[in-house]
Amino acid sequence: MTDGVPLDRRVYFEVFGCQMNKLDAELMLGVLNEDGYELTDDPQDAGVILYNTCAIREQAENRVFSKLGNLKGLKKSRPDLVIGMLGCGAQNHQHDIFRRYPHVGIVCGPGEFLRLPQLIDQAREEGQVAALDLDKPVRFVRTENLGPRPQHAFVSVMRGCDMACTYCVVPTTRGGEVSRPVSEIIEEADALVASGVKEITLLGQTVNSYGKRLAPGRRIGLQHVLCGLNQMDGLERIHFITSHPRFMNRELVEAMGELDKVCEYLHLPVQSGSDDVLRRMLRSYTMKHYRKIIDDCRQLVPDIAIATDVIVGFCGETEAEFAETVKLLEEVRFNGAYIFKYSERPGTPAAEFADDVPDEVKRERNQILLEIQRRISLELNSESIGQETEVLVEGVSKKDKTRWSGRNRKHQIVVFPIQGDENLVGQLVNVKVRDVTSVVLVGERPGEES
Repeated sequence: MTDGVPLDRRVYFEVFGCQMNKLDAELMLGVLNEDGYELTDDPQDAGVILYNTCAIREQAENRVFSKLGNLKGLKKSRPDLVIGMLGCGAQNHQHDIFRRYPHVGIVCGPGEFLRLPQLIDQAREEGQVAALDLDKPVRFVRTENLGPRPQHAFVSVMRGCDMACTYCVVPTTRGGEVSRPVSEIIEEADALVASGVKEITLLGQTVNSYGKRLAPGRRIGLQHVLCGLNQMDGLERIHFITSHPRFMNRELVEAMGELDKVCEYLHLPVQSGSDDVLRRMLRSYTMKHYRKIIDDCRQLVPDIAIATDVIVGFCGETEAEFAETVKLLEEVRFNGAYIFKYSERPGTPAAEFADDVPDEVKRERNQILLEIQRRISLELNSESIGQETEVLVEGVSKKDKTRWSGRNRKHQIVVFPIQGDENLVGQLVNVKVRDVTSVVLVGERPGEES
């Protein structure tokens, strides 16, 4: 509600991109709230318009640039309006934004967003301000969950990335890897659980590389964070994303199998089934290593669900190399896969390569993998029919207002009928699966079967 709030204290905020961007947006909202700002869902009703941006894919950046361009007239009619481009996209295009969009007042990267209230004041006084330092650690104290789901919270265990994948801008836009102390993570999680959070997802660009340089002479890994969280009263579920195959060690897999609150779900991007493509990507693992991880996970974490990411049409990808990715999907049988067409990102090493796979070939390969994955997901989901699954209810289904929607421990979406005026948001409910699609399990509470 913004009734009675001065126009210059009303903020319209839009977020693009990954879960880390969503968490950063929550932290931004936290510092803005402390300074007396209030959210509005109408940019015409705002004194400050902010976009927290993503640089991973060109399409997401173009959407932001279009929105910035459309604000030129509003800024002209309201000179006091402050417009800000924040996050990875701002860091990535720092030298072009003010030139292309002179009506933008703030360009702020992922390293300085906690200074937003001061940056807004500075933009009002000076017209434009840039904050792009990635060398200072982002330190914060978080005591409440400002995300859209009160029962779920993201918690970052680290920031930045030390990898050198040739297609990726993240090391440039987020800086080098810095892990947070275990005690700091546990303290934040404890406060969130006290506020009603039941499920925590730990975040990192390569979350399973957590602990590097944290304590010289001691080997600290993500499993130590999981162990600490697993002892926390009131916390029901723990996830972590996104993992890198290079750092998926046996100790972490064993912790997943042994700790009862750690969910049976792993997101492990493979990107390609071809060793030659992986070498061009500088992914630093082979398919033999990747398959060994999958085997270990399925041995040590019974009934684990594994999802992956795949890029099709990377520079020089031949039909034979693509066929290796097809073979991988058929043999590993992932529960889910996020499949993307390669798009060149300026400033990355791969931008110097020839982007020589035609767009129509990329589209064809993308469609082939999507169809394979839909079939496999449907087959795997069908194995759940007749079984009960524990669902953490998130809210009313967006597609069917007569059903609740939530996720089970394997991160699968589950829907089931609403009864009367009940409110099950944030509750754990057992649901018996009656039908499935490739993305949703459909069920009923035991005893409600027709």
